[in-house]
Amino acid sequence: MSEWKQLAHFLYGRGFWYADPLKEIDGLKEGQLFWVPDPNSLCILWHVGHIAHRERLHIGIFLQGLQPSIMPSRYEVFGHKWCSTEQVRRAIGSVQGVLSWVREVRHKSHEFIESLTDDDFHAIPPTTEEGLSVAHWLFITTAHTALHVGRIQLLRALIEGKHERAC
Repeated sequence: MSEWKQLAHFLYGRGFWYADPLKEIDGLKEGQLFWVPDPNSLCILWHVGHIAHRERLHIGIFLQGLQPSIMPSRYEVFGHKWCSTEQVRRAIGSVQGVLSWVREVRHKSHEFIESLTDDDFHAIPPTTEEGLSVAHWLFITTAHTALHVGRIQLLRALIEGKHERAC
């Protein structure tokens, strides 16, 4: 396996500790996934869904050139606009459905990474206006994931009363 692929797989949760939101929420109950410190905050489940939403957008739409319809409409609540916890609850259907979707998104990301050649990492997809390569988008997305995993960790620490655990 190429070093590019190894690095990308590592950064998408096969080793990097700030890359797997599902590991961060392991053991939490549904109520905890929806808990917020105040009504203007985003709940843990939103952060988990947002990671998958951005990953699917960046990899599926920007890099693979797939149609926006690959994003289930009920998960648009995890997009770039702020949504209250109640809006998230009403939109998603079930928590288990969201978690299954998050696993599916990550699986599809790994399949895409596996399909790449070393030259593909340097290619500039025609679907992006910024002129960024495939590698740029893959690694930008993992940096974005790490930011939200840090927020998940902070919220979990507040829920569990383990303030030293945060991040």
